[in-house]
Order: sequence, then structure tokens, then C-alpha cells
Amino acid sequence: MGLFSRRTRSDEPASRPGGSGSSAPASGSAPGDATAWAPGGSTEAKLPPLTSSDAHWLRAHAVAAFARAGFVDPVAGDDHVRTAEGIYGLANLARVLPSYERSDWSALVDEHVHNLATARERTLPSSVDEVADQLVARVLSVLDLPHDDPAAGPRLGPDLVVRAAIDYPETIALLWDGAALGGWAVTGAPALAGLRRLPAPAYRHEEHDVHVFLADDFFGASRVLLLDDLLASVGAPAPTHGVLVAVPDRTCLLVHVPRDSTVVAAVQLMIGIARSRQSEPGPLSPHVYFRAQPGAELTPITRDTGSGVHVVVDGPFAEAMAALGLIG
Repeated sequence: MGLFSRRTRSDEPASRPGGSGSSAPASGSAPGDATAWAPGGSTEAKLPPLTSSDAHWLRAHAVAAFARAGFVDPVAGDDHVRTAEGIYGLANLARVLPSYERSDWSALVDEHVHNLATARERTLPSSVDEVADQLVARVLSVLDLPHDDPAAGPRLGPDLVVRAAIDYPETIALLWDGAALGGWAVTGAPALAGLRRLPAPAYRHEEHDVHVFLADDFFGASRVLLLDDLLASVGAPAPTHGVLVAVPDRTCLLVHVPRDSTVVAAVQLMIGIARSRQSEPGPLSPHVYFRAQPGAELTPITRDTGSGVHVVVDGPFAEAMAALGLIG
């Protein structure tokens, strides 16, 4: 994977909340310079997994990079940079940086901001025909939405939605607004077609019959929209009692087809993997979901409690488990 691979591309919202305030651009030496950061130290709560000193460096270098790129009045917040043009998050950069050599960090931040500057100059196409071949369907957490417009795309579950995205070389432009290009009624079909055209994700078959799909793009988890075709492509049996899935982060999809008591261990494995991947760039959800049939919404079967993660067996999931003879 190259230094400036697709992994470092930026999410470009179609609209951003405005920001105000001013500050002189901060400056910072590249990580690895003893004046810029100190090794060790506690993890920064707002920008994990960076240490507090590394997080301070990231904020300062990002503000300087935004100023150099022509953004007006950049000011660092705990986990973002606010400019006159909008608010730009730093959380995914914080997750990406530790996987690279420290000597590369400055270039990675600069590249990220350059991509955002390029996106800022781009105007939204006037019709879907202009970008039909670039549209791709993407699954997102509702927590990442600036606002939830049902006309922009369907709900996949209580905490997950689907939106069309324009897959530019350097950025992903997400269509938040139902009015953009006619909304999902117009963009949905070409976006799903774009998802099908993407290269097949990497695949491995884990213990307890858990299927793991990993993609080197922003749409790995979004392949859940093509779930039945994906299972058929790896020779998995057609589901007869629903499917369990997890979408931990944007690159990863976990699947288990319940057939017998293996489902108990499979759920525990999926919970462990999903939780462990919440520190990856683009986290989506730590939960495991049940899909009763093709086209049905995903129902979470895990719940966080004060004593840990509990598996909730009710509704369609309970009916499937009863049909398998696993509960009375």
C-alpha cells in the first residue's frame, strides 16, 4: 500500500456546518523531532490512539496545513479544525498516522488537507448523468450524518443508513441532502451498480463459520448491501434462518449464516472482532446485527450494559433460533 493510497483519501460532505473565529496559524515540527512530541504518555481522549503530545502536534500541524491551503481562520478544536468554510474532523487522521513511519506524518496531514482543498473548489454536478459512473452506495452511522434526510437514502438499521457517494480519485463526496441530484430515488440504482463494479474484497473463513471480508477502499462494510451475492461468491450456503452481520468499520464486513449451535461461538467471535476494530479509521458500529430475510432491516442483537455486552434474543432472531432448535 503506497504512502498516498486510497486509504488516506478524505470524506467530502456535500455541505458542512459553518464555523467562525480566528487564530494565527500554529506551527509544528514533524513527529520524530524531539521538540514536537515526547514518546510515551497517556492516550489522548479526543484523538485516540495518539498520545497527548502527538495529538497536540496533529492539531498544530493541521491548523498550519489548512492555513497554507488557503482556508480562512483555521482554529484547532479537540478533534477537529474549524475554519470559515466549515468543520473538518481529525479523528480518522489520528487513527491512520500510527500505522506509518513518523517521518511520513507531516506529508500525510498535508496530503489530507490538500484533498480537502481540492474538494472545496469542486462544484456539485448539475445532473446525475455527469457522475453516474462514479456513484457508489455507502453505509454510514447515523452519528456521522449532519442531518438525517430520508430522501437522501434508506435506513439499513436503527443506527445505520445508506447514502450515495461520488467516488472521486482524491475524495469521497457524500450526498447528504435528498435534494442533491434528485435524491436516492435517482441516485440509488447507479450507486448500487457502482458498488457491484468495485473489485472483490479480500476474504477469509474464520473459525465458527465466520466469513470476513476486507476491502482496500471506503466501501468494505457497504458490501452488506450485496450480501447474498457476496455469500454465493465464496460458496457459502444460502441462508434459510437469516444472517448475522457486523460492520465494524468502513473496510470490514463480518457474516455468519446460522445453521446449528455454532451460532453461539460465532456471535462471540464477531463481537470480539467488531469491538477490536473500533480504533480503525472510519469506525461504523461495534454491534452484531440479524437480518431475517433479503431486503429486511438489520436488527442489533447486542446491547451495551454496565456489566458488558449482552446478546438479546427476541423478535425475528428468537424465531430463527427456535426454528433451529436452539431455544424453547
